[in-house]
Amino acid sequence: MNYPRKSPGASTHRASQISRVTRNRSVNTAIWQTKNRDQLDAAKARLTIPDAWRALVLPGEPRRTCCSPFREDRHPSFSISSCGRLWNDFATGEGGDVVSFVKSATGSTDAEAIRRVLELAGGITSPVALAPRHGPAKPVPAPYDGLAGLDLQPPTLREVLALAELRDWPTFAGLELAASRGLLRFSDVKHRGETHRAWIFTDADRKSAQARRLDGEPWAGETHTFKSKTLRTDPDAPPGLADVVAHNRPAVLICEGEADTLAALLLAWAGGIVGKVGVICLTGASKPLPLAVLEKLRGRRCRVIRQTDPAGHKAALAWAESIHADGIVVDLANLDGRTRADGQPAKDLADLCRRPLELENLEQLAADVFGNLLK
Repeated sequence: MNYPRKSPGASTHRASQISRVTRNRSVNTAIWQTKNRDQLDAAKARLTIPDAWRALVLPGEPRRTCCSPFREDRHPSFSISSCGRLWNDFATGEGGDVVSFVKSATGSTDAEAIRRVLELAGGITSPVALAPRHGPAKPVPAPYDGLAGLDLQPPTLREVLALAELRDWPTFAGLELAASRGLLRFSDVKHRGETHRAWIFTDADRKSAQARRLDGEPWAGETHTFKSKTLRTDPDAPPGLADVVAHNRPAVLICEGEADTLAALLLAWAGGIVGKVGVICLTGASKPLPLAVLEKLRGRRCRVIRQTDPAGHKAALAWAESIHADGIVVDLANLDGRTRADGQPAKDLADLCRRPLELENLEQLAADVFGNLLK
């Protein structure tokens, strides 16, 4: 019987597969040796790579074929398996499971990536069917906590001025408002052996916090950089929610990212409605809001600020739909087609507030954004 001959590239392709497995063996070995194998297996069963992608606020959208979130990728060369458990970068030959994905995304060690996966999956996860392990159960390691040990301080005048200059805004009034509400703090943050002065968006509960470098530079990873560093995260307590509840704000602007949330406060100041408006900062994950958040939004009027990119559209729509489904009054503020004062297309709310925008124009922009929200 004549069997079909293998193509010349078949052995090369097989060798490439073996090479990728070998490259990821160090991560797999670390996983096997971790003290919390059962908890880790449960976390991996719960947390898919698309889940981790969105939780880490990586650029782009996870698909079977998509652009790499780790580097500039003009032609899609990245792939996620249909089950969401495996990834592969055809351009670099890298790939693996959700732990290796988080390791590449955050530039962390194996142990740090494992801790982050446990955190993103909810720490000790619900029971799943696992193969029996030998030996006694070991304690679960503490989840990653980037706020631990940080000395969060209100901004100095110099820091407020520096941040307003970095954002290219005509006034620092919105930053002072954020600081007075406990939403804006500053601290020295260590990252990959270096210490950087950073501005941190959080609230009085300190259950969630995001950090950005005050010099405007991104945080460095092994294969890519990222603007915002997650210090602590709780989906049930996004930054700003504690202030909304504590002061019973009747209107709430829901924004994507820290810069847009600060811009919303700037416009609240410009519109003369400071006491009535609260802000909530969400990540770009296009998931419905948790019930714990919706319960605290009931009885308020909400407006979701939609950024102009496709991922921003998807995230804003998911948030608005979940709010509406709970019976809460909500609408979307669409920034599509809006231009900055210099005539360039605006990407988001923070971009719209950039100079050469004058204060009187800031008042008009505030009227556009808030509209009938308080009626």
